Amino acid sequence: MKKLFLSNKKSPNNAAERSFGYQRSLHRQAKLSAGIFLSLIAAIIMVLSACSKESKPLKIDNPNSSTNDEILPAFNENSVESSPNVNGMRFTMTIDDFTDSYNEFKREKGEQDLISKDKWKQKDGVTRDNNGVEIKYFYYDDDEVNFTATVEADSGKLLNIGCGTTMSTFMSQDENGNNSDRILYKAAVMAKTVCRFPTGSEGVMQDIFYRITTENIDSMWYQGFIFSLSTQEDKSDPKSNVMLFRVFPISETLKEEWNPQEYF
Repeated sequence: MKKLFLSNKKSPNNAAERSFGYQRSLHRQAKLSAGIFLSLIAAIIMVLSACSKESKPLKIDNPNSSTNDEILPAFNENSVESSPNVNGMRFTMTIDDFTDSYNEFKREKGEQDLISKDKWKQKDGVTRDNNGVEIKYFYYDDDEVNFTATVEADSGKLLNIGCGTTMSTFMSQDENGNNSDRILYKAAVMAKTVCRFPTGSEGVMQDIFYRITTENIDSMWYQGFIFSLSTQEDKSDPKSNVMLFRVFPISETLKEEWNPQEYF
């Protein structure tokens, strides 16, 4: 298995990380305790601005999701709005809105893995981004993965949302198939939900995250959003290397500045 490292590229997602200090969610094959989880989040926040090695692509099976040739979701203008934060944009959803919409989609598909509003927990207190906007960090401990969220303190609106796990969990298999397929799908449903893409577009979201995972890139731009994969090495236990799939909106000004690779 290849090790992944927190990328040192001047990429959009790393710029956002430096601005917001995003936390990573962690999971082993068995759940990590809350204490270990929180301590690793804190450690990851501390190293985000440090130099580190370039990430390497992973070799995993294609989940055979839809491609852009098969379905092209229409951008929903109600999904984002301007903000004074460092990315210039925020989602129109709160954590509660996201939870309701995520569960609604799951019910429509006949899937049982719903999430609960009560399980979202705040990490520490309020901090500020580089523009002085107050933000809060939240995490959600789930089977196989954890969700993370950064929220504006005043508006309560989401700035970014992530779906994280450990390398060992992601690369494992069981009688139901590859964990990577299920985790990429869960990340895709997360992105489809918060970006307010129509049902059916989750295949495109899954294909974006698959390409980021298997190609030598760590982020892609698609219809106003940055889709990214961030990683962190655990030198004491490589099986606990952390990986986090995220999505967040950026302004057109930042898109021109960052010049991210676009998904076609």
